[in-house]
Amino acid sequence: MVRIDHQLLNKVAAELVKRRWTLATVESMTAGFLSSIWSLQVDAGDILKGSIVCFEESVKTQLLRVPQYLIDTYTAESMEVTKALIPGLKKRMPADVHIALTGVAYEGTRKHPTAEVGDVFIAINIHGILVSRVYSLPSRNAADTYAVSYTHLRAHET
Repeated sequence: MVRIDHQLLNKVAAELVKRRWTLATVESMTAGFLSSIWSLQVDAGDILKGSIVCFEESVKTQLLRVPQYLIDTYTAESMEVTKALIPGLKKRMPADVHIALTGVAYEGTRKHPTAEVGDVFIAINIHGILVSRVYSLPSRNAADTYAVSYTHLRAHET
């Protein structure tokens, strides 16, 4: 199992506190793992606004208003849909930093048409500037995929 880099977490949190920025997340693949890690940080009460878990497609389309044609065209586990989660999150949870995360943590009942197990899609919006990354992680263990995707996200934020 990959360990969470608490030193890096504290460094990023200190920067958010210094800037008086808040954070909101929307998670599919990680189902709240990212926000749960943030909630353990000592400054969480000053930083973390909240999180929406959108594991099921209807949460993406109905609550977060992701257009169904994006899911039909690219699938729910794609960069296109990950980026499309940001506007819905921003509308429901205003913050300075918005993070969206989707991906394929394990082989489901059907094969994903474009992504492999371990593919993680991350989009970060900071005051209107959108940055996105795709990571292909080697683990076939869902917990390891979650932890490694979190570590990649933290490294990207510094």
